[in-house]
Amino acid sequence: MPFLTTLKAGIVGAAVLLPLAAQAQDYPKRDIMHIMPWSAGGGTDTVMRSFLNFAEAPLGVGINTQNITGAQSGVGTMRLMRARPDGHTIGSLTWDSVITVPQFDLVPGYDTANLAYIGSVTVHPTALVVRTDSPWTTLEEFVAAAKGAPGTLTISNVGTGGVWHLPALDFADAAGIDVRHVPYPDGSGPQREALLNGETDAASLSVSAAFPAIQSGDLRVLGVMAEARSADVPDVPTFKEAGYDVVWGSFRLLAAPAGTADSEIATLAAAFEQVFANAEFQELAAKTAMGPQWMGPAETTAYVARSQQRAFGLIDSLIEQGLLEQ
Repeated sequence: MPFLTTLKAGIVGAAVLLPLAAQAQDYPKRDIMHIMPWSAGGGTDTVMRSFLNFAEAPLGVGINTQNITGAQSGVGTMRLMRARPDGHTIGSLTWDSVITVPQFDLVPGYDTANLAYIGSVTVHPTALVVRTDSPWTTLEEFVAAAKGAPGTLTISNVGTGGVWHLPALDFADAAGIDVRHVPYPDGSGPQREALLNGETDAASLSVSAAFPAIQSGDLRVLGVMAEARSADVPDVPTFKEAGYDVVWGSFRLLAAPAGTADSEIATLAAAFEQVFANAEFQELAAKTAMGPQWMGPAETTAYVARSQQRAFGLIDSLIEQGLLEQ
């Protein structure tokens, strides 16, 4: 897609992050508060903290993260919506923030029209992950085990009806298996630890959330729900390759409260886009499998609208089939 700018190592070399004060002399005036609606230590928390650390230099101020969890990111995002639109409060959003929470009315008064999108940071596919000491090395083996013991195997997610639950439902439907879905609504950190501790058999989540444990050899990816293999785990097949037409993914975005001045949104977007040209950030992105991908304010707004339209249709279909409760 032409409006997407993906990271490619070395495209800029040792780019230097320069302050943007000359572009907006009176903004920002002080440190910026960043609301993280997921738990500390999870995939989204880790990725966005790292990204925003690089953005402090071009903005010339600090960016302080506060974790406000609950309602599958809805509590923190609602706090963002209600913040003063002066450009000094921003927040991270995920698929759940703009799709699950409004679709299932998890937070009263929640309306994504109260958000001003700044840009995207990552776009990445869903993965099915197991412990390396599990008996399954392929999706086919996992499916065979599930068919042999219906209703026994467990797949974790970060909330019923959420970004990782729906792909697991779709996969189970496509594979004709009966599994139990276990929610960890505080985020992928607790979800990953539950898998490592043996509380669940598998996890539906992003590669980046599981990447440290994948690198250490504690977790194994059975498949990715993408059109093509992931560069982060190139030896792992797609679900399509295994015979399941299941393609799902998520994203991490940055937003401000609606009503934030266009000039301030533009200053923030320019700083964030500048991070993508930094060689040190590129190296970190490659090491952590964060799936970096930049879109500006207008492109991100359009992307969210398309994602909502597609996802709401899929959710309605799952509800009609009795695979998901409204």
